[in-house]
Amino acid sequence: MTDYRLILTLLLRGLSYRQIEASASCSHRAIARARKVLDAHQWSTEEQITALTRADLDTLFTDGRKVTSEDFLTPDFDAIVRARSRHKKPSLRHLWTRYLEQPAPGGLVHYSYDRFCELVAEHIATFDLTAVITHQPGHTMQVDWAGTTMATTDPITGTRRKAYVFVATLPYSGMVFACAQHDQKMLAWLDAHRQAFDYFGAVSQVIIPDNASTASNKITATGTARDVNPTYQQFLEHYGTAAAPTRSYKPKDKASVEAGVKIITGRIITTLADRVFVDLDELNTTIYDHVDQINNATPFRGRDTSRLDIFTADEKDLMIALPPTSWQQVTWRKSVVGRDFHIQIDTVKYSVPYRLAGTKVDVRITGTRLDVMADGDIVASHIIAAARHIYVTDPDHRPPFTGDIAGLWTRGYFLRQGAKIGPATVRALENLLDAKRIEAQGYRACRNILDLGKTATNAVILERACHQLTSTTSQRAISYTAVKNRMAIIRADDDQRPTTSTTGTHRPGEADRPTSRDTTGARLAGIDAFDLDRLLQPRTGDKEGQK
Repeated sequence: MTDYRLILTLLLRGLSYRQIEASASCSHRAIARARKVLDAHQWSTEEQITALTRADLDTLFTDGRKVTSEDFLTPDFDAIVRARSRHKKPSLRHLWTRYLEQPAPGGLVHYSYDRFCELVAEHIATFDLTAVITHQPGHTMQVDWAGTTMATTDPITGTRRKAYVFVATLPYSGMVFACAQHDQKMLAWLDAHRQAFDYFGAVSQVIIPDNASTASNKITATGTARDVNPTYQQFLEHYGTAAAPTRSYKPKDKASVEAGVKIITGRIITTLADRVFVDLDELNTTIYDHVDQINNATPFRGRDTSRLDIFTADEKDLMIALPPTSWQQVTWRKSVVGRDFHIQIDTVKYSVPYRLAGTKVDVRITGTRLDVMADGDIVASHIIAAARHIYVTDPDHRPPFTGDIAGLWTRGYFLRQGAKIGPATVRALENLLDAKRIEAQGYRACRNILDLGKTATNAVILERACHQLTSTTSQRAISYTAVKNRMAIIRADDDQRPTTSTTGTHRPGEADRPTSRDTTGARLAGIDAFDLDRLLQPRTGDKEGQK
């Protein structure tokens, strides 16, 4: 039985809740209950506590087993416990509604909903139907993603992009943290952890995530055992901590963060649902302000204190200090510098000094930074591009006009190759290169366009396509895709040319059936025969023929 006289005495001596729990072997709830009685009666000396009789203590702290009254209908607690133990457990309000449907004989009345909840909680505590988890300060940090998403909105295009909210909690002090990421992939998962560590200013001894693939993987295809993801493990080792993923479909293994998700969803995500944020920085700044309000709010757990007060007094000093530098993932790649002095990583082209064209280089990706290395020296550095299929070019990497350009693609090289096909092709290539802020960014497109005219037949079609694209009044920017699509249209038109028909016997009224055109023995003139100036010249002998 709880010794409330001892608890009251220890409270007067100024001991912390954790010290009282260890000395009196009692629960946190019992200490909070004693604190409420102590404040209500304004007792300030131990003599006042000693003078209390057993009857006084029984009056102040009613035995939890005395839960029913003869004037009220007693609920069926065993049935309620069985219902709440199922996988899909009904809510207490639903069970209370079913309790109200029971007939009350002999003038008995039903309990109110609040009293009904109190009686169920007292029954569970009295008969030890639940195991109370005692969290150690600084031992664990539980993490999870909130189910409800937020969004950022581009102020120019109005495009909305999802933002996923990461939640972390410290079970002992109740401290919470939240931040938004644009996805739930590994880099976002690790960056959210880093922000949580920086916010708390320390690292817990164990991290408890769920069994998502960013945290753990199955050891065998058929088993349920899981192992920590290697990248995640390396990240945690940098901070001197480790992960203990929860079991599948066991939300109580991380009950603290489940409660934290509800708090963040109700007090932040729902509150900010109607606001427009242009980027993650603005969104996270607002989230941080609301998180600070939650952690500084009082009262907390029935005491005139806050989460931050408990964290600062009892927990932070027992946590692991942050390392001198933050963790950043390092990835190594190899690449060959193209003749346009760019390397391609994924779908993005990054520039390097032009003198390295045609050589092999090492690429080091650290966080959001990309370094190009040749012979162990960094020769180029770029920020990882967020978009796809673009060029990232440093103007200092371009060759000078009078420098050594052997082995490089140049404007003159592509125009000379285009002249072999025709003047329209040259105009198209000039249009493409002139539209680029940095001319080298159009070299690959020029090469691809020229590749479309490798054969004699394709060269004729390419010239026609370039002529159509460059001669229109509302001229559009030339691109490889535009030229390729125009050539496809020309081929489709050519396939629809009229054809000869058979003169054989067929049924009356039956239309002539088209056949392939026979060009055997035909004289096929070259492209010069269709030159406009030549067609306008008078032919010799026309007058003699007319005579």
